Amino acid sequence: MRPPVPAVLAAIVLSLLLSACKGAAPAPSGPRLAIEPDDGRTFILEAIAAATNNIRLTIYEITDLATVQQTPAAPANGVVQALIDAAHRGVGIRVIVDQAQYGTGNNAQQIQQTVGAMRNAGISVQLSSTAFCVTHQKTFVIDGPASGFSGAAGKALILSLNLMPGYFGGTRDYAVITDDPGVVQEVSRVFDSDFTLPAPNPGCAYTYTPATTVPPPSASDTPPLGQASLLFSPVNSKPRLLEIIGSARRSLLLTTEELGDDDMICAIGAVARSAARPSVRILLSGDTGSNAAAVKTLLGLGLTNLSIRVMPGVPPPTSDPSFQTPLYMHGKQVIADGVRAFVGSENLTNTSLLQNRELGTFFDDPGMIDRLQATFTSDFATPGNSLPAQACTTGSQCVTITCPP
Repeated sequence: MRPPVPAVLAAIVLSLLLSACKGAAPAPSGPRLAIEPDDGRTFILEAIAAATNNIRLTIYEITDLATVQQTPAAPANGVVQALIDAAHRGVGIRVIVDQAQYGTGNNAQQIQQTVGAMRNAGISVQLSSTAFCVTHQKTFVIDGPASGFSGAAGKALILSLNLMPGYFGGTRDYAVITDDPGVVQEVSRVFDSDFTLPAPNPGCAYTYTPATTVPPPSASDTPPLGQASLLFSPVNSKPRLLEIIGSARRSLLLTTEELGDDDMICAIGAVARSAARPSVRILLSGDTGSNAAAVKTLLGLGLTNLSIRVMPGVPPPTSDPSFQTPLYMHGKQVIADGVRAFVGSENLTNTSLLQNRELGTFFDDPGMIDRLQATFTSDFATPGNSLPAQACTTGSQCVTITCPP
């Protein structure tokens, strides 16, 4: 018996829909958040394992390989071993490593050993350009746009953590994982430019303002940017961070390792003093002297709606998993009014915002913000996790910053 005409039409429509979807890239699944040390290496290892064509990685410090002698030791399934395994199965991998940390940093020997192991596995490693004082960015792109590759849409991992064993156990850090095509394409495009960017001689040298940096970082060192959710230093991180901080009307939650830029400090103070008197809570690292002026200036306002605490921990000095220490605040995040947030590699300093290569991202996903806010609240309120900040009384950095009225 011939089926009724409507049934035939329905079958044809279903067949056409299945044909149209067959082979198409999956729709973006939306961003998600990772928090260290809670999430460990899993989200990074899963992303590397899922790569089918290419991986791009920009990283400040990388030593997460079991054969590199360090404390704490990396496990056998460290991030670098996962990259080496991916290279062995045919994934094309390119890595940018900060040239200063590779050459003269505190962990230079371990970074050099790690780079050597990656190069021996066929991974292409390039030291960062001296056009930037430091390449402090920490970002993966998995299966980003590549010539001849038309596979599934890629993925970007925008991190605040370095790829070293201590960052998976001893620091508070954050990461955003996204498959937004525009983000993946823009991060890939900047990586491709940075990978071949010439290294000026003499290279960039730290000074207080980029105008007197030798040579000054230039916007021309970065391809045109179009993604409103991305913050690239030295191009647009500072104005965009000032914007999200200044937008707070009910609450401002902020964590950073270093808070040293006068404009950022004054912007935070202005929000706290505003007529709305929003709750302003700040978590800083406990051993960074460059925060002295910020703490003295902000606490000196004498505002009951503004409070600052410090996280006094350091990465565990032993590979013993039972060793316990308060976490060290290395993460960089801002939450404005509980509805908009930032996570990235940028510290709130002049050098980080205007002289380095850095990358961060905005997001407004309620679930991500809820988790980020809950972690902040726990760190801020749990005895032992953080301590009340104390204004300095002596030292060259113990100054009160003069802010606009």
